[in-house]
Amino acid sequence: MEKFDQLPSMPGVAIKLLEALQKPSPDLREIARLISSDATLAAKVLKVINSPLYGLINKITSIEQAIRLLGLNTVKNLSLSLILKTGFIIKESNSINLAGLWKEALVGAISAKMLAERIGIKHGEDAFLLGLLENIGALMLANLLPDQYALVQSEIHMNKLSPQDAENRVFGFNHADIGAMLTRSWGLPETFHIPIKHHHGTEQLPEDCSSDVRVRTAILHLSSLYIDLITGGNMAEALGRIAHFINAYGFQDRLDAAEIGKELIKKASELSPIFDIHFRDESELDGLLDSAKQELLNMSMQMVTDMIGKNSELESLRQQASRDALTQLHNYKAFCDALDQEIKRSARYKNHLSLVLADIDFFKKVNDGFGHPAGDQVLREVAQALQKCLRECDFVARYGGEEFAIILPETTIEDALLVAERMRKKIKSLEISYDGHLIRITMSFGAAGFQHAPPMSFNDLLKAADVALYTAKKQGRDRCCTTLNKAKTEYVRRPSF
Repeated sequence: MEKFDQLPSMPGVAIKLLEALQKPSPDLREIARLISSDATLAAKVLKVINSPLYGLINKITSIEQAIRLLGLNTVKNLSLSLILKTGFIIKESNSINLAGLWKEALVGAISAKMLAERIGIKHGEDAFLLGLLENIGALMLANLLPDQYALVQSEIHMNKLSPQDAENRVFGFNHADIGAMLTRSWGLPETFHIPIKHHHGTEQLPEDCSSDVRVRTAILHLSSLYIDLITGGNMAEALGRIAHFINAYGFQDRLDAAEIGKELIKKASELSPIFDIHFRDESELDGLLDSAKQELLNMSMQMVTDMIGKNSELESLRQQASRDALTQLHNYKAFCDALDQEIKRSARYKNHLSLVLADIDFFKKVNDGFGHPAGDQVLREVAQALQKCLRECDFVARYGGEEFAIILPETTIEDALLVAERMRKKIKSLEISYDGHLIRITMSFGAAGFQHAPPMSFNDLLKAADVALYTAKKQGRDRCCTTLNKAKTEYVRRPSF
């Protein structure tokens, strides 16, 4: 993820505007001055207040007066939306529909605000900005990596993948990961970056997150489903999913899926000209939504629930098939698939890629001295410790027995050795308690970097890392080693230790 080491900053006007609006007693003159400093933004604000949406008789020409009439929250939401649209993602591409991405952002913002107002969450006025930033990671990927993002679109259409699955296949990470990184780098609180990270479902939320974060994540998930409803294909299925999750989140007394959909269509149609975005005719969308609602009534909610349950069950089975039952890390097959994808990606885009193989030293002594259940406990704690040393985009698997494999995308061999050394120290510091005994262990690490000339194969890279690990074992264990990583390095299989 080298391209994201220096994440773009939030535009200066947006930062100053947020600071001014968050003061205990916001100064309207200061806010008016900030908006006026951006000619495009000032013109848009005046365009809004003078639009048929507000139906004013006399034309407003003063920014300060417009702010008084619109209200601070409306001004904040409108201004930040326009600043991000014009000042952050501006690159055009023939292969990417940026207008479509901004349309989704607008629908996400409006629906999140509507949902928050009906649910009545604390600080719900932030919901518009939260919804606006929901898919900011997709906009960033499309802007910074347009050629690769075009491949994502191909994967979606050709293989019927979800956007996040297609992004994972092409990049090794998805727009939710990037959106969370970006908003965290902007200094936005966890009530923003955690919901953005998990806006496709609340299942993977950290156990210790606050109830406020959980509610906001649920709102953002529903908002993402409303994006599918308005911009997707099958309205009845999308409406059914919304109704299902409204019940699952316990909002059924406050939210009506179809009624919110109708109001969302109306509000989106009213605001779209301001953002130079065009939707299908409002009456056409209304008619389609009525048909979808009737189709949903004919299906019954039980059928919808069964359909979603079966999809979740299939996904769960897919996850189980790729996980090691003991450590819950990825298994050998998943590792092979992932390494193959990363090698292809690295070869295509000339990116760095490193592989680390790791082995617990003298693991047989643990099993012989304390029993196999103790060995299992050691493996579980080692797995957790390794994960804590890695980024979200890295891939760690149980390679077999007491051996682990770590794939490090966008990582040079020098940086891979630093990561390996961090893991080595972490493992050495572990104090594993089992049945009244304190077990200490060490690990050996072998790192190899992918070479482009001559190009390395899957086996070449694996063999290079294996040779490096054998060297670490041979030199005394509890150390990190690498090789020259020549594509045709002679391979010597290490013996069992």
